[in-house]
Amino acid sequence: MIQKILKHPLFSGGMIMVGGSLVANAVNYLYHLIMGRILGPVDYGVLASIFSILYIISVVPASASFAIVKFISSAGSEKERKDIYHGIRNFIIKVSLGIFVILAVLTMPVSGFLHIDNFWLIALVAPITYINLITLVNQAVSQGILKFEGSIGPTVISAVFKLGLGLLFVYLGFSVLGAVFGVLLSIVAAYVYSKKFIKRYNRPDSKTPYNLAPFLKYALPVLLQAFAFTSLFTMDIILVKHFLPAFDAGIYAALSTLGKIIYFAVQPITATMFPIVNSRRVKGGNYKNIFYLSFAATIAVSSLVVLFYYLFPNIAIGVLYGKDYLSAKGDLIWMGIFMLFYTACYNLASFLISVDKVKVVWLTGAAAVAQIVAIFIWHGSIREIIQVSLVITVALTGLLTVAYAKN
Repeated sequence: MIQKILKHPLFSGGMIMVGGSLVANAVNYLYHLIMGRILGPVDYGVLASIFSILYIISVVPASASFAIVKFISSAGSEKERKDIYHGIRNFIIKVSLGIFVILAVLTMPVSGFLHIDNFWLIALVAPITYINLITLVNQAVSQGILKFEGSIGPTVISAVFKLGLGLLFVYLGFSVLGAVFGVLLSIVAAYVYSKKFIKRYNRPDSKTPYNLAPFLKYALPVLLQAFAFTSLFTMDIILVKHFLPAFDAGIYAALSTLGKIIYFAVQPITATMFPIVNSRRVKGGNYKNIFYLSFAATIAVSSLVVLFYYLFPNIAIGVLYGKDYLSAKGDLIWMGIFMLFYTACYNLASFLISVDKVKVVWLTGAAAVAQIVAIFIWHGSIREIIQVSLVITVALTGLLTVAYAKN
């Protein structure tokens, strides 16, 4: 009985995915904490703004990956899988090339907007993005054919290489440029590893182009929501780098990273809720209790972290980032409350999409745009910018609650 459970693909695959995700997330978080300490607030602010750009751009393949997994896993034959893979891969390559060209053209303007003197820091974003997009397609296909090592393995490899190479290049004196170049090499390593799991899909069996319409129709709402929620906790870092002094931008980046602890602590709750609600709803079962439980758990866990930030800001900042960042302690509670409402919005929106209320993506999209516009107007200090984001997420929580009540 135990052997059957251990060999079951749900258990074995789940263990690989969960274990790999934990390792990758831990290494990525360690990366930011170490870089924050050794680079200092000014240079860390530069690095954080570059990562924010990468996060926003990576939304495209990350969102598409859900659709890729769905279409690959539901394919009726090996031939169909090959056709789906090549159709989607060719589409993503074209998108990637388009993004590559746009980023290359915008290198100088973006460098100027972010007050980054070394334009190579922005120039490297283009090749990083291109390789990363293609790698994520390979990972999604691996997950769709239940090759879970090919799905999570590249993520772990990228995280480990990024940390090791980044530390090496920074130690050698290349500062932020060394850290970003380490990211590029780590993505290359991840891409090489991802290819070994999809060798048999190198050539399509059909000469007829795959019809992308169903794929795009399915992926679009997920893409819009992902863009909106990613923008809500990344565009503020980019705009802070533009509007505030370099030191304050580094302090804000550290606050944002600490705030993301709340998100990463509760995101698995929402990720688990989504398929369960969808499955029960399709079968006509009671799915609202699952949502109530997940929402309560999200608020409870988030509130505990916020309480810790309120009671022990010196410990939260000093232990993780060091004394150079202690000036942020007065603003940590505000960042915590902002992320509490952010996670509440994320849970609510995910539930509504799971029950096919996809129009809510326009609410989240409007909130993301409103945040950007508001920060352009109100950006006098770190606290003012955080409070702008807080007001936006409180308003979004109210609107999503109304949408839920109508459901």
